[in-house]
Amino acid sequence: MIKVFLSGLVLAVNVFAGGRIDIGQHAFIKILENDMSYLARIDSGARITSLHAINIKLEGDKSLLFYKPTKRVNKAPTYRKIKNQDYRNNIGRVISFDTENEVGKKRHMKMRVQSVARVRNAQGTEYRYVVRLALQYKNIVKFKEVNLRDRSRMTYKLLIGRNWLNHDFAIKTDLDLIKK
Repeated sequence: MIKVFLSGLVLAVNVFAGGRIDIGQHAFIKILENDMSYLARIDSGARITSLHAINIKLEGDKSLLFYKPTKRVNKAPTYRKIKNQDYRNNIGRVISFDTENEVGKKRHMKMRVQSVARVRNAQGTEYRYVVRLALQYKNIVKFKEVNLRDRSRMTYKLLIGRNWLNHDFAIKTDLDLIKK
């Protein structure tokens, strides 16, 4: 096991062959930026992790944008027409939002928009703002991109996707926290 120190934060990762950590269909995941834990749904079918966010507001004026993103992760191919170009124009701006976990604990957060995710689901296609967050499971901390969505009608306020699970976790259905 290797431990790396990142500004007082210990990141422990198994590096031996087959060193994936077992995780169930549900797990308690902590978001370090707001010091709050969520009962998360582990979903290997979801490409990107999704966090419950309401009252989403962009702050500041676009003309005062000094930050230029180094990379647009989810850039749409040029042959596709983007329905709402305004989303992409807001990359780099500060976004504020409220989040709440399953027990009703609330936090207000301010982050910088990293990119825009085009998400297809049962309701159709939508665009979501993406921020970079540190998510912790036991002693594993990973900094990954997370899209913001109103999940108030959903049981799980945090959905963990493949972008967070890749290379480190093996989903074991018999490790489920919730007994039905």
